[in-house]
Amino acid sequence: MNKYSKHIFAAAAGLICLIIYVLTLYPAVGFMDSGELAAAAYIFGVPHPTGYPLFLAIGYIVSHLPLPGSIIYKLNLLSSIEAAAAVVITYYAALILVRYVIQKLLGAPVKKQNSKNTKRSQQTDEVLKVKKNLSDFDMLSYILAFTSAVCIGLAKTFWLDAVQVEVYALHSVFLSLIILYSLKCLISIKTPVKKNWLILFLLLGLSFSNHLTTIFVIPAILYILYLQYSSDKLFTKQILPLALFVLPGFLLYALLVISSGYAPYLNWSDLSNVSNLIEHLRGSDYSQLMFSSTSKFSNNAAEFFKSLPGEMAVISLIFSAAAMVMLWKSFRSFVIFILITVVFNLLYAFNYDIVDINTYYLLVFFLLGLIVPAGILYIITFGSPASIINKPDEPGKVMPKVVIVSLIAVIFSAAYNYKENDNSGNYANSEFTSNALNSVEANSVIMAYDWAYLYSASLYFQLAEKQRPDVRIFNIKFLAVDWYLKTISKFYPELYESIKPEAEEYLKVFGQNEKIKELKLTALVGAFINKCFEKYPLYLTIDFVLGKETKQFVENYTLKPVGLLYKVESKNSLYDPAAGANTLKYSFRKFEPDNTQKRNLHKVIPGMYFETAYYHYNNKNFEVSLKFLDKALEFDPAFRDALNLKRKISEVYK
Repeated sequence: MNKYSKHIFAAAAGLICLIIYVLTLYPAVGFMDSGELAAAAYIFGVPHPTGYPLFLAIGYIVSHLPLPGSIIYKLNLLSSIEAAAAVVITYYAALILVRYVIQKLLGAPVKKQNSKNTKRSQQTDEVLKVKKNLSDFDMLSYILAFTSAVCIGLAKTFWLDAVQVEVYALHSVFLSLIILYSLKCLISIKTPVKKNWLILFLLLGLSFSNHLTTIFVIPAILYILYLQYSSDKLFTKQILPLALFVLPGFLLYALLVISSGYAPYLNWSDLSNVSNLIEHLRGSDYSQLMFSSTSKFSNNAAEFFKSLPGEMAVISLIFSAAAMVMLWKSFRSFVIFILITVVFNLLYAFNYDIVDINTYYLLVFFLLGLIVPAGILYIITFGSPASIINKPDEPGKVMPKVVIVSLIAVIFSAAYNYKENDNSGNYANSEFTSNALNSVEANSVIMAYDWAYLYSASLYFQLAEKQRPDVRIFNIKFLAVDWYLKTISKFYPELYESIKPEAEEYLKVFGQNEKIKELKLTALVGAFINKCFEKYPLYLTIDFVLGKETKQFVENYTLKPVGLLYKVESKNSLYDPAAGANTLKYSFRKFEPDNTQKRNLHKVIPGMYFETAYYHYNNKNFEVSLKFLDKALEFDPAFRDALNLKRKISEVYK
């Protein structure tokens, strides 16, 4: 066997996934954290908890490389490269697993069956004389490891994280490395190697510097330590000091403190005060999202098990289930490792109330995909994997089956998840945000309530692309945290001075319970909106207008729809025949409403044009109203309200 063969398979797995990632890559800024993370990487700011210093350091370098393409495209492509690297590492981890299982089968005693006649006895003796080496199964091992790596790379959540700027692509690299070295430590319990433990501890620290959900694997690592201690107490005592090698990774969080000292626009938690670092790592701003209710736990659990088959493209999950049966017999310690990790991960993550919860199951999906090769062996040998060891015509006879099954698994994974993960034409949030920014006059203020759409994307456009720096964009919910008020005081001092009395009153009770804070916060938000209205043209996003908590603050104003936003005006303001007229020239690429964010935006864009049309209709300007109705129907031809209003106007003209 060519000594380079195993590396060729590794490279092929990574290259195939990389090509697919590039073909389905986001061309622009996406939803959720995409805009904020891209902006934070570009300016080396401090993003939302837990800060992700290693991601920032790598992203900062890549975003400033003199390469063709926009900043966001370079960062999206970085995620693809990182995910492809994780696929390659996964191949080597799967190869270790497959070779270990085959080695166990080779070393297992062969039971000699009772023969009813001499001929059968002679045949059995011939079989028993066949001696095979691990190298005889190299090609089989490479194909199975390749299948595992590519199936993981094409799992739905893994793939989605690979086509947009996200911290989870880099997280996948570390997860694959941690599992690789965990396997090395597991299979060498009897003959332990210090180097493996040293690297494992170092990787844990670096992984923590990227994402704190690395904690999900810690109980399983402690289990390996327990096994090592049971086998060799002296060696275990010798490697315990190596745990200090996690510290270099944690020290990378000092980068956030240094960055925060320069007071960048993105400065979550204000880490220039080092005492705030622990709160940032704890995600105290998100504390209300954790352990929110038993109903959220049960809902997340139900949704996880409902989506699991689709996540693993069905076929891979079948092999994973079969693998657990086989590995319980041949590699029980790894099955226990998997069970500990999966149970701890799920019990923790089910308590989270966040939109992108599937990313918190990434380690679970990874482990289920990693054991796919064992499941393939178990199923194609009808539950008797030892037969490929005992029969003289193996593994040659079983190879065609392995190749066919592997091809089916890989092709099906790619086909099953391709449409949902194909974001190559997804300009939805990018176009909406850019057009909304360009629609307002100079020195305007835009207030948003939801993070996932205009607000996050606008951070990228303003901080990285320098688009419309004159426009002030605020997320009204962030007024509840002290660091955001500090950001306003630095970057918009005149505005802060106008709300300083209310801000100082609120900050006096900032650390107290919610009931005490509520009145002061209400006064602060009210003053903020009033002062912005007095000083600047003020616009609101539709999520702000529809928010239950925000309605009270705009009751004394008129909200005029102007294409993509609402403009805040005084009561009894005069009709504006030009309201929203500049947005009629904007174009939007069509997109399929195949996820929550796309579905919402698919309603917002034509919905806002309809609201503007209705504004003109109520003021008897039917001609202008029809233009906005046509714009709404251009985006959504089946928009019933727009069709009905257009019919009404047609009847008036008759």
